[in-house]
Amino acid sequence: MAVARRRWWGAAALCCGAALATLPRTLPGQAVVVDGPAAALLPTLTPSLVVRALGFANVRPLRVRVQIATSVDFSAATIAVDSAFTTSDTTIAVQITRALPSEGTVYWRASVQGTSGAAAESPITGPRTVPAWLTLVTPNSPTGDIFDIRRPLFVWKSARLAAATGAWKYTVEITNGGRTEQATAGLADTTFRAASNLQANTSYRWSVRATLPNGETVRVASLASFLIVDPPLPTTTILYQNFPNPFPSATAFSTCFWFDVGEPGGAVSLDVLDLRGNVVRTIVPARDGVTQFAAGRYGRGAPGAGSNCDNRFVWDGTASDGRTVAPGLYVARFRSGTGAPSFRRILFKGR
Repeated sequence: MAVARRRWWGAAALCCGAALATLPRTLPGQAVVVDGPAAALLPTLTPSLVVRALGFANVRPLRVRVQIATSVDFSAATIAVDSAFTTSDTTIAVQITRALPSEGTVYWRASVQGTSGAAAESPITGPRTVPAWLTLVTPNSPTGDIFDIRRPLFVWKSARLAAATGAWKYTVEITNGGRTEQATAGLADTTFRAASNLQANTSYRWSVRATLPNGETVRVASLASFLIVDPPLPTTTILYQNFPNPFPSATAFSTCFWFDVGEPGGAVSLDVLDLRGNVVRTIVPARDGVTQFAAGRYGRGAPGAGSNCDNRFVWDGTASDGRTVAPGLYVARFRSGTGAPSFRRILFKGR
């Protein structure tokens, strides 16, 4: 039996209703079966279906209609594919070439009508889950990532497409404080190494925009920031701006403090003050009581720890007595040895 292959990009010129058009009575022995992926998660954004018209051999050509929707009632607003065509074949391969909704739930069905006017409708198949169009792989830890190289490798993945749909194109963007540091467009691969060295001891985020040949796009940003650590010992003692700031954020309950101690090291203190100058919380010395620090970099999480923050040097918005402070502006005061203190503004959004 011949197999006719059909490609359908989306809504056809037919009216998309809540149900297929009212069908004339099905004759004995006539039925419609739609074969498609059986797994709950579709293997591709553009699946292949096979429509089999049983008992229609003597009433050809056939009018075939295929629908895919995101609701089981096939309401007009949820129709993703609605295609109709005429064929003399009773087994028809249909290749969907428009990407189905990312991570959506879909159902499909078909109807066949012969020259006798009799028609049949297939059972509804589903639910099936559409894979995510785009997923960032690394760096993408929800608590942040740390690299000891200046040009880290970025990795992502996208769901498979039928050859008839074309190939993905990607744009990678690396930002610092919302400002674009690097951006590269037109990539075909799913890996990217930074085009030039990133700055050490700086927090970055990254995102990928994936584009289909028909112009549809999806953009995914990293769950948290990543940082580049500089292995050599610092020569200057400095307190960096805490992050996230303001806090808490969607991914962080506390704000993190980084500081460097230059050679030969020395005594360090770090306090959170209110705007009247009162000490709200002491960060250093921490519970371990340590005030003398060797030359080095502090506050960063260890490489491979899945976080870019050392939990010894964080503030969660509570005072020394454990109570949560009022939302508002606070100040971090950092002292090293006998030198003048330095200050950083902290915005606490409250709980």
